[in-house]
Amino acid sequence: MPSLRRRPWTGLAAGCHPERVTPSADLSPPRRPIFFPVVIATVFLTIMAMVGGYVLAERQRANGDGATNVGSQSESPAPAFTPPGPFCPDQTEITARKLGFSGDLWQVLKIYTDNDSTYWICQDVAGKLFYQSKTGGIDAELVEGRNGLFLKDVRRIGTDTYEVFDQNENRFVITPSLFELTFAKTGKTQRNEARLAG
Repeated sequence: MPSLRRRPWTGLAAGCHPERVTPSADLSPPRRPIFFPVVIATVFLTIMAMVGGYVLAERQRANGDGATNVGSQSESPAPAFTPPGPFCPDQTEITARKLGFSGDLWQVLKIYTDNDSTYWICQDVAGKLFYQSKTGGIDAELVEGRNGLFLKDVRRIGTDTYEVFDQNENRFVITPSLFELTFAKTGKTQRNEARLAG
């Protein structure tokens, strides 16, 4: 039976260099695949960040607001603001911003009078009260300076009674059932019956 062993190669093919050849120095080495190691590292770092965030959040929750209360009295937090009603008209908020007030305004009171005018008492988050009126019909567009008047520094003088003065010292009183305007120059008072806007 013939031997299955191969004989060692001893010959040299024609045109080959007789000695061992090393690769040229300017050839780049073969690249190793890096896609999977990068993905694995990214997943690992993401998990570490999530765990770290969770631990910090739990620590902050355990301390209350995250501040150390050593040596200081803790005060109860202020209650969250609850809007008293729907938003006041957009034009009212635009006018308020022009006068330096910021933030949203909510309706505290909105009435329609027997002369087809509309009146709002609005409130901001800080509790400041504002007056807005619109004449020319309930469905008329509110245009400040033409059929609208915006006033700041409204005072609550009763449960549902509000008072404000304009730049001419005319006095406006608004209630759910009455609108009253007293003119400073003449002392005359204009009264209109009112109903709550629904």
